[in-house]
Amino acid sequence: MDYLRQVDQAALQNSPSGARFSQWLLDHDSGAQHCSINYIRTPAGSGSPAGMHTHVIDGMSAAIWRRAKRQGIPVIHTAHDYHLLCPRAFLLTRDWKLCTQPAMACRLYRSWHLDTARRVDLFASPSRFLLEKHGEAGLRVADCAVVHNGIPLPPDMAEVRQRRAPESRKRFLMLTRLTVEKGVQVVLEAVRRLPADLDVEVAIAGKGPLEEDVMAAARDDPRISYLGYLAGEAKREALARAGYLLLPSLWYENAPVAIVEAAAYGLGLIGSDIGGIPEFVEPGRTGFLFPPGDAAALAGLMARVARDADIQPSLAPHSLALAQHFAAERMVENYQVRYETLLDRRAALAAQ
Repeated sequence: MDYLRQVDQAALQNSPSGARFSQWLLDHDSGAQHCSINYIRTPAGSGSPAGMHTHVIDGMSAAIWRRAKRQGIPVIHTAHDYHLLCPRAFLLTRDWKLCTQPAMACRLYRSWHLDTARRVDLFASPSRFLLEKHGEAGLRVADCAVVHNGIPLPPDMAEVRQRRAPESRKRFLMLTRLTVEKGVQVVLEAVRRLPADLDVEVAIAGKGPLEEDVMAAARDDPRISYLGYLAGEAKREALARAGYLLLPSLWYENAPVAIVEAAAYGLGLIGSDIGGIPEFVEPGRTGFLFPPGDAAALAGLMARVARDADIQPSLAPHSLALAQHFAAERMVENYQVRYETLLDRRAALAAQ
């Protein structure tokens, strides 16, 4: 969440009303969940803030929106998962299947959160898909908007793109939590299905409960390597070396930031046709889609792009346009407009 904290602070600082629009970017490490109501009450009592923007509220309570509305504070909430609809936030059953018939306890949980969310003035999400899922579940708020995630584009992306070797088409990278819903086992099975003589590299980076599975696969097949958790220069080097990013998710992904990071460096994208991923992966232009969980289809795509030297270069111009579209500056500008609109609306109501 660090990148969100940085760009949202920029939106506050650059906006004429930013000093009066309080941004609460909440996560489990912040400790904010223990005093959220006081945080709202104290600034409101002193004439500030003029608005509140929440992101991640799991670990605390959506009741903070009620308190804000009682004090006349307009609320923006940006949803990054399905926390308001599902106690586990993934819309998955305990055996990692897409949940289509939630249990009674889950329905009660969903009903309370959706009712509480009526106090939100603007419900935003980085993907259209997530907004639609909430709407289908019964979300009713004053306004909704897609505000795409943005990241600071890497200063060396032009250099990395220029130096990318044709052999990079045979190198695949997966940057993710090593969990079932991220499709780790789908990738491992896809590699097993590749021809034994196909010269490819599949690098998997991340941490999670499936680390042992990945390490075992790497011991059995030299084409697979486990990189552990990557950040900083190590992550940049992995992105610079690879030709394709793998996104084999089994759940309704929202808007993985890894897509923009990879596109900035000129990687092609190979992702599951699920959730918000198709909003960013345009077949034949920025990458390719395959049915979620279909290891055979993924293996076929990997073999195709590894053998065809013309595909990866043809994707590069489109991946650059994708990255530029999701630059941090665009996200900041979008939120600034939303802040101003809410505050103007509040001022107009006060003047009546």
